[in-house]
Amino acid sequence: MPSYLHPGVYMEEIPSGVKTIEAVGTSTAVFIGYTVKGPISDPTFITKWDQYDDQFGGLREPQDGDPADSMGHSVYNFFLNGGAKAYIVRLATGTAASKVSFIWAETPEYEDGKMTIKRLTFTVTNGGTWGDDLNIRLTRKAPTSPELYTFAVGTGTGDDFEALETIDDVSLDDTKTDYLVGKVNNDSSYVEVEDERLELGYLKATKPEDTGELAEKTLTLTINGDDAVVNFEAGYSEEWADVLVDISTAVTDASISGFHILENEAKTEAYLTVLPKDGAKTSTVAHDDGATVGVLSLDDTDGSASTTEALVYFDALPNPKDFNETSLADGNDGSAASSGDYDTIYTKLLKIRDINIILLPDKQWDSTSSNLEIANAIKHCEQMQNRMVIIDPQSSITFANEAQVKQQKFPTSSTYTALYYPWVTVSNPFYNADTNPKAEKTLSINPSAFAAGMWAKIADRRGVWKAPAGVETGLLGLSGLEAVVEDAEQDYLNPLGVNALRTLPGYGSVIWGSRTLATKVDPEWRYIPVRRTAMFIKDSLFQGIQWAVFEPNSHRLWSALRTNIDSFMNGLFRVGAFQGEKASDAYFVRCGLGDTMTQGDIDRGQVIVIVGFAPLKPAEFVIVRLQQKVGQQ
Repeated sequence: MPSYLHPGVYMEEIPSGVKTIEAVGTSTAVFIGYTVKGPISDPTFITKWDQYDDQFGGLREPQDGDPADSMGHSVYNFFLNGGAKAYIVRLATGTAASKVSFIWAETPEYEDGKMTIKRLTFTVTNGGTWGDDLNIRLTRKAPTSPELYTFAVGTGTGDDFEALETIDDVSLDDTKTDYLVGKVNNDSSYVEVEDERLELGYLKATKPEDTGELAEKTLTLTINGDDAVVNFEAGYSEEWADVLVDISTAVTDASISGFHILENEAKTEAYLTVLPKDGAKTSTVAHDDGATVGVLSLDDTDGSASTTEALVYFDALPNPKDFNETSLADGNDGSAASSGDYDTIYTKLLKIRDINIILLPDKQWDSTSSNLEIANAIKHCEQMQNRMVIIDPQSSITFANEAQVKQQKFPTSSTYTALYYPWVTVSNPFYNADTNPKAEKTLSINPSAFAAGMWAKIADRRGVWKAPAGVETGLLGLSGLEAVVEDAEQDYLNPLGVNALRTLPGYGSVIWGSRTLATKVDPEWRYIPVRRTAMFIKDSLFQGIQWAVFEPNSHRLWSALRTNIDSFMNGLFRVGAFQGEKASDAYFVRCGLGDTMTQGDIDRGQVIVIVGFAPLKPAEFVIVRLQQKVGQQ
């Protein structure tokens, strides 16, 4: 309460009591399935196809008779047919991110025949072979103190290198705030970097101080009993890069993974990393008369590993070229996810309330399986009560009669489920009569995404209460339908809640049905627009009256709730969302003691509002009755 302590005029603002309820969105889809790029199990919001193309790899070309990329084509056709907002959830198993590792400049420590040194590993932010096309480049800047570099990620090599991102002024000194690891991990959208200390074996060859040249030696790398000889002749003056080539050629059972030069006031040191091949686990390094200088163990202490690195160390070699760029490798696209991977996604989707449509492009209803992925999606929709799932039949199914539809055992008890039939055909974007003549000219695509796009389009144009069907739902991007649906077929499809895609003369391919699969089991929610209108109202009110929580539970609160909800419902009535010529015929809002609540409800802290509405139902059956007029005498 304000205090009035001196005579005067006091100006105050008082609330009007009107708190506008905003209408929520009705057309945000989520696509859950396999892609070869993008963050795994992390819903990513996009608003156009180009974003999917960039972040998730676009359309995949079918290989060796594989089916079309259901996920990519579904997202593409969703946006093509009117969709504007979507979340993408990439699910994949067995993926591997492209990476590259190499020894970095740091003074090594020697003890008991081993050296401790630092290794940097650059890894692409998410798995897939797409990362194998990336290169990283580190360019030393003009002399600065302390020494700084420019880090870049890009494609191509040498003069053809094209940077995708550049991070300037990075340091190789891990005591500095601009140390490469921290700056790359904070600023790069393509790679992450990890530095670690390794304990490795080493061989040391020292040049005579008086000649300034490497002494004449023959180094023999013995790997699993096979000797590979590398000669370093007196007066050797080639650059280290050439020495690296010589060693790589000579060693057949191991591979050279990388090198780095460390310069200081006293000397130049070069490190060469040797990796085993084909399960080789032990390397013996010898020189001159065959006496063993050191054994480089490629095992872990328990002998179980087959890829542990060993390191050959050379001291005082000629100064090499500066490190310039290196490619990332060993990415793996993985494969489609299991049922368990799908289950974890729905927990994350609980926190994203603006989703209205769920699509599972990689999963079709199979009457011979448990359909766990689809069943859990339906369960999630029923729990949230603000979204529906559109499921697809199998592409090989043709519904020739009512019995065949019933044999599919579709989930007919859920009012949050819709199904469209048949599958559609689209032009194969990878077919080319000259460069790829063996590719199929057309591809078979599931129909759910076409329907989801049309849901969004009609809701935006006409409102969510308008059935997303009829002659204004001309579908784009298809070249045909896999099955022909005429009146005879729809006579048994429509009563069972299967929505048909049909080709009508003068209109092309259109959606000719707007029912949920619960058509027979729960007739109250027979129509998709009725179910979606109820979800729309429920979610709008849920988000619009949060202000009422913890308010005093009195007649003032009840009146305010009635006023605000009535204003929202009246706005819907005025745009034609309900039946009835008058508002009183179209909806009602009730809230009060003795009406919707008892004193016991109030004592328990409950305020109960009842909202009713008369939903519009589509005119499925337009009946015109003709009567011949008989002439009168």
